[in-house]
Amino acid sequence: MHFTVIGWSFRKTPIEIRDKLALSPQKQLEIGNHLRIKFELGEVSVLSTCNRTEFYLVNAKQKVEQIIIELEKYFSAPDLNGVYVLSDLDGVRHLYRVASSLDSMVLGEPQILGQLKDSFHLFSEAVLTGKILHRLFTRAFSTAKRVRTETTISSNAVSISFAAVELAKQIFEDLSKQRVMVVGAGEMSELALKHLIKSGVSEIIVVNRTFSNAAKLAEKYKGIALPFENIFSRLHEADIIISSTGASDYIFTFDEVKKCLRKRKGKSMFFIDIAVPRDVNPEINNLHGVFCYDIDDLQSIVSNNKEAREKESQKANEIIENELLELKLWFKSLSAVPTIKNLREHFHSIAMTEFDKAMRIRMKNLPESQRKEIELLIQKIIRKLLHDPSRNLKKIAHDDDSSIYLESFTKIFGLNPPLAKIENARKNRPRLKVL
Repeated sequence: MHFTVIGWSFRKTPIEIRDKLALSPQKQLEIGNHLRIKFELGEVSVLSTCNRTEFYLVNAKQKVEQIIIELEKYFSAPDLNGVYVLSDLDGVRHLYRVASSLDSMVLGEPQILGQLKDSFHLFSEAVLTGKILHRLFTRAFSTAKRVRTETTISSNAVSISFAAVELAKQIFEDLSKQRVMVVGAGEMSELALKHLIKSGVSEIIVVNRTFSNAAKLAEKYKGIALPFENIFSRLHEADIIISSTGASDYIFTFDEVKKCLRKRKGKSMFFIDIAVPRDVNPEINNLHGVFCYDIDDLQSIVSNNKEAREKESQKANEIIENELLELKLWFKSLSAVPTIKNLREHFHSIAMTEFDKAMRIRMKNLPESQRKEIELLIQKIIRKLLHDPSRNLKKIAHDDDSSIYLESFTKIFGLNPPLAKIENARKNRPRLKVL
């Protein structure tokens, strides 16, 4: 078994490339299923957020280069800079760190765990995950819970939305005199609204493609709701625009903002774009009187209170390493699974062959009910015979020289019988169920 993470994140990948890599839930399933079929992968899950796009794959270790080439074709990006590849325990360690918000732009932020749970649930529902990813992700979630309860890493965490409002406060001395337009009605937008209210903003316009969602937020925070199709009719009224939508293309274009500036009569506009893909065309920065900031520009603000949380991150890393010790043993035990499977195949093929002989020669007139009772008895006997050897093989797999023992075990029992023998036995009679 091999677990592999292939990903791009804010650490090495510029936002221009992350824009291309952003995937809707439907697109995540589409590319995940495509990779699984094309490269015969065991299991697949995908995470796509504003700061990272990652592929979690089982049995992909020898196919990584081909998979990256395939992803470059899918995203129409011949050179996806900043890719990282992590395998087995290194990959699991990374997954645990992501779930625990130790690898986030905002150290300790809570949103990533929910996003990871949602994406894994999506792929589980689509039957693209199995035993391996289920074990890894559920352990990642419980590890993240330990980090949050046993450390204070999240107590001083700031969100991207908070950083956006802090940036607005740096731009304007008094936010209470500014009118703010918030575009989008998701979690990031609501967080931004909370911080805006705390900072003294009283004039808020909420815009969303689904007007009812905009109306709910506007009512909750005493703002004005605006239908999305009317956004440019009132854009000139806003001094600050904070945008966080799931749009696949720019909402604010160069030409539309240029028209808006004429109505503002020389007053500046500030766009804070916390969406990926971006909502604001960066070319708008070239317009006189317009200042545009994206999610990467917020990193300096986010890092201001990072020192205290980094001390707690050391405790969090210790929790993760302890959790990995347990998982390491489980990983090793998996190396015994093929031998155990072959042992069961071997015993069941022998039992099946002898049972068929008896049915044809000595017990051909046996009632069907009694035949089934004998089958169940054979299953029970084999299950008991193989219980201790199977358990001991998994323990042996924990040893560094386990491969020697497993190979000797295979030779002693003469496992891996010719396929023809098994296939013939299968044709003669339905195979006994392996329990």
